[in-house]
Amino acid sequence: MTAIDTHDPDAILGGQLSTQLTALHEPIQRANRPGNLDGLLAHHLLGGRRLGFTWNLDPMTEDWLRDNKHRLTQPAGLAILGYGLTAFPSHMAQPAREHLLAGLSLLMRRNPFPRDGVTFVNDPAQLVGLALAANAVAADAPRPRVWLRGVLQDDRLRPPATLLHLLQEHARRLLGLDTTLRLNPATLDDPVDLAALHWLTGTATRPQALDPGELRQLRARLLEAVLLRPPAQPAAFRAALLIEAVTRIATTSIDEHLLNPSHVGILLNRFPDVMRRWRYDTGGQKPIRWPVTAEREIQDILWFMLRPVFDDLVDEETLRKIGHNSYRADFGIPSLGLLIEAKYARKASDLKEFEQQISVDYVAYLSGNEPYRQMAVFIYDESCSVQHHGTTRNALLALPGITDVIIVSRPSHVPAPSRPARNRRSLGSSTM
Repeated sequence: MTAIDTHDPDAILGGQLSTQLTALHEPIQRANRPGNLDGLLAHHLLGGRRLGFTWNLDPMTEDWLRDNKHRLTQPAGLAILGYGLTAFPSHMAQPAREHLLAGLSLLMRRNPFPRDGVTFVNDPAQLVGLALAANAVAADAPRPRVWLRGVLQDDRLRPPATLLHLLQEHARRLLGLDTTLRLNPATLDDPVDLAALHWLTGTATRPQALDPGELRQLRARLLEAVLLRPPAQPAAFRAALLIEAVTRIATTSIDEHLLNPSHVGILLNRFPDVMRRWRYDTGGQKPIRWPVTAEREIQDILWFMLRPVFDDLVDEETLRKIGHNSYRADFGIPSLGLLIEAKYARKASDLKEFEQQISVDYVAYLSGNEPYRQMAVFIYDESCSVQHHGTTRNALLALPGITDVIIVSRPSHVPAPSRPARNRRSLGSSTM
């Protein structure tokens, strides 16, 4: 066992988080039994992630269906089948679907809003499972899905707690409903509520959008809550939300420390090596040719290079309008606060023009367009005017906020695009 360095704050923080995560595994292990509804929701929220033990929740067995037949007319039993059909493929899928169709038909005859409030719409595990169940049979029986969509849009739906509200939102999204949920993290205090909102921002179907400032605030408050105010003996699905949040925050934090704007420049400088495999055959009966003729092809290649590394890469990032002018950057990486502008030079004089264009435009690009604070420039030089590259690069790097200027020449095996001959006749002339 490795001792924790008590003089290292990061080690202390890591040790505390590890202790809390270990404690949060316990309620999930207790619920890890075939057909346990709380455990099934935990499994769903974690996306089936392994937690150091083998999942044992599968209800899609002949024994379980036989022993629990009496439950398959009730919302809880139908929800279990929804989780089972979604997450545990089995040869028992057809009998399970038959039970589900019969049970959903009975459920649709009941009032989902009884006066005592004891209903599946107020039980997160049942509601999410029923949404999965309705989706599972929708191809053969669309009515249950339509009915449940109506229930979740009913004015009588008034969740008494934030967590229920957030998981009802998830059920709506599973059913394909357009939603307008907007919660400010600053208004939430409970660690599980914060974790549920965090889950909706990233891993749920149709993630909830938060601006970068709100997301940073949410993550900071979540970690503080887990460290200082962890819930005692939470239900399995609550523990799952906390585990998922802490794990994803830790992973994201590592990525943010490892990846920074300089890494974009390192990747883009490898463009010539990438182009060694760019196909442009010259022989054979059916030569394969991928011509590079304009900026659009350069943007495509840059996307292929950057997207596997930066999950939040955005193409054609629209920026705020300044005066009468609208601006759009070729790429943006919000997590790095970085814009990327790609240019295609056909002749040496284009390099000088780019210097002037970027000197004017970059001020508008980086003015009030949070989170973007820096910009990288990539120029593909078809003319191979390497004698001018240094001048252009130095001129642009002198501008505040420009992190990198990468200028590459056309590879020798990719021929210069043929240009149509210009009509030498002046526009003012005419033919008699």
